[in-house]
This record gives sequence, C-alpha cells and structure tokens, in this order.
Amino acid sequence: PLHGPIWRKDIPWFLEKYDRWSRYEPEEKGVVIVYGSMYGHTQNAAEVLANLLAQKNISNLRVYDISKTHYSYVISDLFCYSHFVLAAPTYNTGIYLPMEDLLHDMAALNLQNRTYSLIGNGSWAPLSAKKMAAQLASMKNMQQVGEPLTIRSSLKKEQLPEMEQLAQAIADSLQA
Repeated sequence: PLHGPIWRKDIPWFLEKYDRWSRYEPEEKGVVIVYGSMYGHTQNAAEVLANLLAQKNISNLRVYDISKTHYSYVISDLFCYSHFVLAAPTYNTGIYLPMEDLLHDMAALNLQNRTYSLIGNGSWAPLSAKKMAAQLASMKNMQQVGEPLTIRSSLKKEQLPEMEQLAQAIADSLQA
C-alpha cells in the first residue's frame, strides 16, 4: 500500500495508540535526561541526577548526550515519557547549540503536556537554564517541577543538597 501497512488484527491497540498520540499524552511515566556538555561538567551533573533518581527506584530512565545522539532518538523518548530534564551549558550567552537545536525540534514537532526540569551551567553568566525555560514556556501545557539548578563550571559539593531536592521533586511528581 502507498501509505503503509494495512492492519487486520489488534485494531483496538492501534486506535488507542492513535488516540493517545493525537492528544500528545505520554505513553509511560519516566524521565529522559538530555545533556550537552563542552568540558564534561554538565555531563557529570546529569549523571549525578540520574544516579539520585535511580536510588529513588526510578527505573524508567533514559540519559542522552545531545552532542553524540541523533535528535530522532531523543525526540522519540521525549514523546514516550512523561518527564524530561534538560542540562546545558551557556555558550556565547545563549544555549549550547546542540541543545538549542533540540529545543527547536521539540517546538517544531509540537511536543506538549510534559513535566520538565532544568540544569544550567556557566562560568561568568550562566544563562542557559533561563533561556531554555523561555523556549519551553512557548510550548503547550509544559509544567516545570523543581527549581532550575544553576552550576558555575562544575557541580560543587555544597550543591548536592539542591540536586537531591531536584531529584526528590521529580520522583514525587512521577508518583503523583
């Protein structure tokens, strides 16, 4: 057939999928952590958060390096899962370009009805979390959970309680 296969069995399953996708509802509760990192420090922060979530028995968890993973894989999981975390450094007072490209694709594909958290990084002017939040604010029914975590160059030991609070807020939101 010109437009794809003709399904003859399990029609209710396909109709349920179509209905859910047409309403932009997530298929599963879970978290996608997407990070971009120039020197490894934002990656470290994302991995610390992933470990904290795993310690809270969050098993539906995906972690992607947006610099090395094609957007199509990330977008697929962003549509599948209920929650996501974006972690990116500031680059020339903007968002690290691979993350900015992902945000552009998220808007172009009309991602909506998700819960998100943010981690921003920068040395003298860490603006990435603020700028990511502004882009997400233009998308429909996006709800922020937890306060954006801003790190200056690298995650400091003194910031671990803030990271723990963010992980707890995400875990609580998943169980709601």
